[in-house]
Amino acid sequence: MHIESLRLHNFRNYGRLELPLDERLNFFVGENAQGKTNLLEALFYAATGRSFRTRNDGELVRWGQDGFEIAVRVVHKRGAEQLHLLYRQNPKEKLYSSNGLQLSRSEYLGRFYPVLFTPEDLAIVKGSPQQRRKFFDEQISKIYPLYEAELKRFSRILRQRNRLLRQGEGVVSPELESWNEQLAVLGARIMQRRLFALRRLSLLSRLTHRRLTGGEETLVLRYRAAIPLQQGAGEAELKEGILAALREQARQEARLGQTLVGPHRDDIEFLINGKSAHLFASQGQQRTLVLALKLAEIEYIRGESGEFPLLLLDDVFSELDARRRKLLVESIEGKVQTMVTATAAERFALFRRSGRLFAITRGEVVPGEPYS
Repeated sequence: MHIESLRLHNFRNYGRLELPLDERLNFFVGENAQGKTNLLEALFYAATGRSFRTRNDGELVRWGQDGFEIAVRVVHKRGAEQLHLLYRQNPKEKLYSSNGLQLSRSEYLGRFYPVLFTPEDLAIVKGSPQQRRKFFDEQISKIYPLYEAELKRFSRILRQRNRLLRQGEGVVSPELESWNEQLAVLGARIMQRRLFALRRLSLLSRLTHRRLTGGEETLVLRYRAAIPLQQGAGEAELKEGILAALREQARQEARLGQTLVGPHRDDIEFLINGKSAHLFASQGQQRTLVLALKLAEIEYIRGESGEFPLLLLDDVFSELDARRRKLLVESIEGKVQTMVTATAAERFALFRRSGRLFAITRGEVVPGEPYS
């Protein structure tokens, strides 16, 4: 799979843009705040229907305009496809289409898959459990678009249950039983999807990490749940485990006014040679771990979808040392279409294969000669 072209209208600082893309490597060079990341954001949005920088779609609209359009031509194994996404602020709507045929959001998602690597990803290891849950949930949503709707539904149930807990003022309400059932059913489904994805990503990242460290370190990914986990537990067992834990925590939840059991309380633990990376990993080990996760993500998507994803590298070379930059390039070159941003062209010297170099200045894109 590769993106043949990108077309933008009133997206961020781009008025109109039509950009032919190299099927292997595309380098975007420019000073900060010129629009390099906006191009990666547009490609990510075209794939997922959302931004990786903001939850407010209105922020993506060019100043003084009422909406934006993104169009990409995607070439799959099965043929080419023209994807189009239109966002309007007044009245607020978002329209998706493929080859001129209008689609629902769930029908549109999954047409192609992006893997995004930004400097912020380096916080996955030392950051909060929420950041690690988000990382895994995003991987699952790419392959199973309906998972995103399940997460939103779970969040609604959780908010309503927490509201009921607060209203009880320390007393366990009999109304909680129906909310417990809904939370357990959906919570078990979410946990099962996470555990399945974790098994796949754990194997792939362990192999990649071992190669990146020259066999000196062993990486293990472990799911830490708010309930006891039995090996091979299915959705029914997970549901019963959540219900049992909710009954056990009922008085504590009533006292605190919040739900203490469910996938929203879980975490993913990274162990390097048996030690918690969250507590003990050096900065270099953190970078290697995240690099292994991102490379595993590429293989995970290829294994689940049958096609390589689109790789978006947003100024990550400035965060990696020379050895890790070299390992990253060796792992992706010739396999996956890659979009790379940087402030200086010399960052791309490691790439042996040719590509296209684009200079970005204040929302203007100037295609250079093919880069080699």
